[in-house]
Amino acid sequence: MEVHHHTHHPKSWKEYLQEFLMLFFAVFLGFMSEYYLEYRAERHKEHDYLNSMLIDLQSDLKEVDIKNAKMEDIVSAGNKISDVIYKPTLSMQDIDTLYASSEIIISRVYNIDFSTGTIDQLRNAGGFRLIQNESIVRKISDYEKGKITMQVQLDEIIERAANVHRIQNRLLHISVFTKDLKSSFDKRKLATIKNQTGSVFLTSDKNVFFEYANYVNIMTGYIAHYERMAKAQQQKAQELIALIQEELAH
Repeated sequence: MEVHHHTHHPKSWKEYLQEFLMLFFAVFLGFMSEYYLEYRAERHKEHDYLNSMLIDLQSDLKEVDIKNAKMEDIVSAGNKISDVIYKPTLSMQDIDTLYASSEIIISRVYNIDFSTGTIDQLRNAGGFRLIQNESIVRKISDYEKGKITMQVQLDEIIERAANVHRIQNRLLHISVFTKDLKSSFDKRKLATIKNQTGSVFLTSDKNVFFEYANYVNIMTGYIAHYERMAKAQQQKAQELIALIQEELAH
């Protein structure tokens, strides 16, 4: 029986080159496909972060508007307290103004509660690297620095407010302040206290009154500056919103 042997011809350099190129392109295309998928996933994450940041910034704008109105109430009340205290004699209307204004400066919530959800995620997950627009990254950084500066100012206000509370406890009958949002203080209760004690105040020492005015003026001065800082922060938020909206529109 005749046996046929297959003859294997050596491959030419062209065949080797062709196989190499096919393998190279297969690996390259696989790499590029994986890179593209990762790139698209990161762009989706960037898009989600920016949308979330927009929501936080818009919430901050509303929060600042609300708290600025409270701060204006406090500053106005502080001015009324000073006007009344330095009068030679106080009418019942002046006394009512003093008590009503004193209730305002200790009851209004003025600290601004900024949204932190998105910025916390960006920090904890290393998400800042996903934001390609450097202008947005710089604006976010500047906005966060503004928050830190405002917190320092807020701490100073709280310290001054504690002085106001202490002097009020030496001067006013705090028990007449009500929890009723429709009125500042209970005038009938104050009248009853006057009938029982002979005075609507805890002391007749004018120096205590003047000291009270000083503490109130210092506190409201710090609050007025805090309000100016809040308005500057609003401007930063609006500029950042415009940048993000422009980026998302691309």
